[in-house]
Amino acid sequence: MSVIVRQFHRPHGILGRLAGWVMKNRVSNLKRGDLTLEHMDIRPTDTICELGPGPGVLLSKLLTRCEQVIGIDHSELMISQSRKRNQKACEEGRLDLYHGSFADLPDIGMVDTFVAVNSLQFDALNQETLLSLRSHLKENGRFYITQQPRNTHPTPQDVERVAVRLRDALQSAGFRIDRTHKLPLQPVDGVCVVAKPS
Repeated sequence: MSVIVRQFHRPHGILGRLAGWVMKNRVSNLKRGDLTLEHMDIRPTDTICELGPGPGVLLSKLLTRCEQVIGIDHSELMISQSRKRNQKACEEGRLDLYHGSFADLPDIGMVDTFVAVNSLQFDALNQETLLSLRSHLKENGRFYITQQPRNTHPTPQDVERVAVRLRDALQSAGFRIDRTHKLPLQPVDGVCVVAKPS
């Protein structure tokens, strides 16, 4: 993994601040989050947990849709930036932020929804992590995972491979696939897979 890619995996230091700036300003990053949000079924009373919120842009938008939001990131720098961006919600007790691992979740209780936008593609898409997440998802909850191929010169075939990989991983961890959305992005589509506990 290159130095730059590692910064998007776990931002820290000066380069991590640069990665955070890219995450909150790059049009493709913002559009991935916005398109995912369009497909989310959210009730005002829901508790939603975002995995890997980065600088907290999508967290801000989720807070306009529901009463309680949680963010978990394994980068202390990104937790700090999320807190700064959403300070009022933190002070009101509507946003809880945790520095930690997706596979060994802090005590967040049960949630209605998990959402992960390009945050499980490094090393977290494994059965241990998915089982941990499923154990915190309510019986009628939903898990939204969005990914867009990030390899050099991606193709539509890469998009389909991402979709298959996500569905297979979720099903092997005891989720039922509810639906799959293609997200119109450049240079290739993204995929949003929606799953429920089976």
